[in-house]
Amino acid sequence: MYLFIEPHETLLFRSGRPFDAGEVGFAESLFPPTPETLQGSLRELIARHWDQRKSLPELLRDPALTALIGNQTGYGRLRIRLIALARRQRAPNGAQRFELLYPMPAHLLRGPGPQGQPTRLLRLKPASPAGVSTNLPQGLQLLYPQGQEQEQPLGKSSRLRGWLTAPGLEAALRPDGQLTDAMFVPASEIYEEEPRTGIARQERTRTTEEGMLYTIYAVRLRPGYGFMVNLRLAQTADPLSDQLLPDEQTASLLRLPLPPAHFAHTLGGESRPVTVWLIDPQATPVRAAAPQTPDHLSGQRLLLYLATPAIFGKGWQPERWPADLGAPIAAAIGGYQWIGGWQMNPSHHGGQSKMARRCVPAGSVYFFDKKTDGDLYQLTDIGKERGYGTILKGAW
Repeated sequence: MYLFIEPHETLLFRSGRPFDAGEVGFAESLFPPTPETLQGSLRELIARHWDQRKSLPELLRDPALTALIGNQTGYGRLRIRLIALARRQRAPNGAQRFELLYPMPAHLLRGPGPQGQPTRLLRLKPASPAGVSTNLPQGLQLLYPQGQEQEQPLGKSSRLRGWLTAPGLEAALRPDGQLTDAMFVPASEIYEEEPRTGIARQERTRTTEEGMLYTIYAVRLRPGYGFMVNLRLAQTADPLSDQLLPDEQTASLLRLPLPPAHFAHTLGGESRPVTVWLIDPQATPVRAAAPQTPDHLSGQRLLLYLATPAIFGKGWQPERWPADLGAPIAAAIGGYQWIGGWQMNPSHHGGQSKMARRCVPAGSVYFFDKKTDGDLYQLTDIGKERGYGTILKGAW
């Protein structure tokens, strides 16, 4: 069941950095929001729509509801199979459709062209050049731009930023795929940052407090941009279950109308207004990056692209790799991403912080020295039901 979240105001998605009055006077917004933020907002939406006569604390004590979407201690049968940035488009015939946008793969670089020509796109690939010694564990290789193993490193400035369209990601995940400028979407085309300056006030007198100025950088999405989520229900409460119910049955059990439908809702810090649209993919197509077929992977070695962050038990890798994959021989990872969150207490305005975890960020790419035709759509040790670790296969 596809849901499109369309903002109507600036959004604020706080990071884990301290923001205490009088100590730190600057806060910036994360973008895009983490799976923690989106799944929490949608669970609240479902709960409030479940029985509008009840308050949120009463709803979260309803065993019929919590068996489906969980509560503060679990996630019930709720499964999120997709989280992505999306944009609304108009087809030539006037029909509406959505296209998903993906974080830039970490193995794409922009390098100098030959003999002073314009820059060209390069792909990192595992290699073991002669005469190079490293302290990498046995079996792991360095990454080099294809065909430039013996040349000087390109440096951090060669890393590409922004987003790829669905056709762009499909091309990027093939060794012979051709990318065009139209497939790249810069961040400035998607959103802009808006600084907001304020000052703290005393609760009792409502007067300003000296020295308590602060600035928040919020995010304003351009018209037509939002977030797409594919929300499903598992057939059983088993957290490892991948058997999912059809969309019609999911909507019926959650007491939601069939699409097209929409709801007024809020998202992020300061509860900014959004509209949540239920999308019928038959009437309003959702253009996502198509998974690679066995024909695309024929004779090629496998790579995995992370479309959403992953939480691994061993830092950059999971506790155990799937048996048909084995361990990778290289990985392109831009760094780690801290993801925490806030666990609200619906009985009052308080709550507590969730555990902050080091996550492998979206856009990371893993290279394997083998082929596989096995089905694999998520790879994460924690948070599978919340949309962590969504992957797409490619080849190198």
